[in-house]
Amino acid sequence: MALNWRDVTTLELADKLIPDPNAGHNRLDRLQNVRVAIEGGFLHIDPRQPQQAEGAASQEYDVFIVPALTVKSVVYRDVKRRGNLATF
Repeated sequence: MALNWRDVTTLELADKLIPDPNAGHNRLDRLQNVRVAIEGGFLHIDPRQPQQAEGAASQEYDVFIVPALTVKSVVYRDVKRRGNLATF
């Protein structure tokens, strides 16, 4: 299945649900600079930092799925392009 991933600057959850990628015994309820994808009523979370994701194109990694009801807020930057695209 292909997910539509979006880079998120801040993700806040209602509880500490996601293992800390740097210390698995800790759980996080706030993550920064992660990727998320929405599918139905669920949020897929790739907790790796962008530089980790870029350098690991063919490596396995964990993606966490939480119900959308557990999400308090998601912040991302949207790029609005100005002007017209040139067509040929």
